Amino acid sequence: MFAALTLSSLLAVAASPAPAPTPTLPPVIIRTITTARCTTLHEMMRPIGYVTRRNDNAFRAMAFATQKFLSNFIPGDVPTVADLQASLGNSNGQGTGLNGTGTPMSTSLSSSRGNDPLVYGPSQILSAARIDAVAEQIFGNIMVERSFLTKSYKKFPPGKNPKVDAMRRAAQNVMTLQEALANRYEQFAGTYFDSMDLGRMTANNNANVATIKMAVRELLLGDTRGLSGAPSRKISPSHPFFGYGGVNQLAQDGNPGEVLTALRAQEFAFTSTLIHTYNVCHQSHYILAPIHTMPVASPKP
Repeated sequence: MFAALTLSSLLAVAASPAPAPTPTLPPVIIRTITTARCTTLHEMMRPIGYVTRRNDNAFRAMAFATQKFLSNFIPGDVPTVADLQASLGNSNGQGTGLNGTGTPMSTSLSSSRGNDPLVYGPSQILSAARIDAVAEQIFGNIMVERSFLTKSYKKFPPGKNPKVDAMRRAAQNVMTLQEALANRYEQFAGTYFDSMDLGRMTANNNANVATIKMAVRELLLGDTRGLSGAPSRKISPSHPFFGYGGVNQLAQDGNPGEVLTALRAQEFAFTSTLIHTYNVCHQSHYILAPIHTMPVASPKP
């Protein structure tokens, strides 16, 4: 009986299946390239690139607001030199101290001491206010971009790594032109609100009211030139700053169309540098397709 039980027990043990071995996964090989360029890519270039995209959307919104502001004008609303002279009573060419009746435009404008209705209508005020608000947002975003650049300079002092220096120059060029273009919009908004009620406060007679109104209209329309997405000058690879002494001189002295065109070109150069560095650091093969035509203002903000 003891033997039978023992035999049964042995058979039971022998019939139990052996546990299957746990499969061994192949080793995971992770290639990590750590260099000053790769650190600069992740800690400076990519964050600035993200903020730059936000700024581009903001510029499109301001271009759209400028288009709405200008939609209330027709070509005849733009004052000419003759209009200004006539409003001063200078129709006979004998100085500017006369009080003539002026042109039909100046006559209609002088009928009221209020603001020029074509410039200070409700929709124009809202458009100018939006331009002013969005410009302030861009200035704040540029401060964020510069904070990443400042950290990069602290981590990698200039002159130590030429490739890192080149990456930072690409970023700095974009920021300089972003600020210059935002300043052009802010200049328009500042002129607009500073000139509000100017005719009511300073004019002594109807001729002076007309002169002030037309001068303000001419000034504002001059400030909007190139800010509404109009076609701008073509840029040459050999002259990326239109013959100016450099990006800083272009930012200071260039017209809005030149600043906008140079900004788009510098953004492309910045993105090309970013993608090339990313490929080096991650052993990838991304390609940036060139843009052959300059984008115009979006029909939507």
